[in-house]
Amino acid sequence: MKNFIQQFTTNVSLVFVLVITVIVSISCHGDGFDPEFEVETIVSDFSGNDAVSVDRRGNIYVSEYGQFTNTGGNGTRVLKVSQDGDLTEFLTDLTGPLGNAFDNQGNFYVNDANNTVSGNVVKITPDGTRTILATIDGWPTGMTLDRNNNIYVSNFLSPTVHKITQDGEVTVYATDPRLTGGVGIDFDRQGNLIVGNFSTADIVSIDKNGSVSLIANIPDIVINGFGIGYITVVGNSIFATGIAVNKIFKVSLDGEIKVFAGTGEAAVIDGLVLEASFNGPNGITSDKYGKAIYVSEFGGTGALRKIKLR
Repeated sequence: MKNFIQQFTTNVSLVFVLVITVIVSISCHGDGFDPEFEVETIVSDFSGNDAVSVDRRGNIYVSEYGQFTNTGGNGTRVLKVSQDGDLTEFLTDLTGPLGNAFDNQGNFYVNDANNTVSGNVVKITPDGTRTILATIDGWPTGMTLDRNNNIYVSNFLSPTVHKITQDGEVTVYATDPRLTGGVGIDFDRQGNLIVGNFSTADIVSIDKNGSVSLIANIPDIVINGFGIGYITVVGNSIFATGIAVNKIFKVSLDGEIKVFAGTGEAAVIDGLVLEASFNGPNGITSDKYGKAIYVSEFGGTGALRKIKLR
């Protein structure tokens, strides 16, 4: 009987430890909130100020949109940063590049030559071959891919999200007035497309039938037309950059809004998430395993920032 009790106690303890481990793991995947997460700077005085992607090896890629002049950005590059902070030019000879993404074969995609009339979705293979996969009317901005490597593109000037196949076939995946101003775009775990609106700070969900519904509006963050920069989905949470208020927000799929990081001061200061500062946070993404979030900054003298989630 004594041995039975000891064995039972041991089993209960193991189950308890397992449950706690699962809870902590879920929290660190972005479904919980840990104020002990820290912001660190990977590269300072960094000109990459737009969309961010991470490849399978953990290298970070950032579009250099630059500043708006005439009909588009004056940036020309996509920059590559290793985990150790080594900075190289990944692509050159672009025109105001915006959203970017990788597929599961290692091909890279970027929105290029946006001139407020149209923009090109460019595919770059691992050997460096460039192909204009599609030209989208309006102002195509952010992009994301599904498991079949179809590309979905938000649009700042058109109330649409377009879908592009690998053969270059372009269709309208969804249309709704709330999509005008869309930039940040990502899939959630259920296969819904989540779009953040730069102009209104709305976050909407698009189901597989193309129906659009509002998840949340982040209040009081739109200043001079600058609301949400980009978004990324980690676990069951949406992380959105408040570009004009220098904060990063965490929004549940049920619409609960919290400040995740940033004091609101326009500065590059590392530290605990609620004590650190950002200078116009804009691009945002997570790595493949949801271990870290990466943020680019639009503030002119910005940096590439990292927040470890576990």
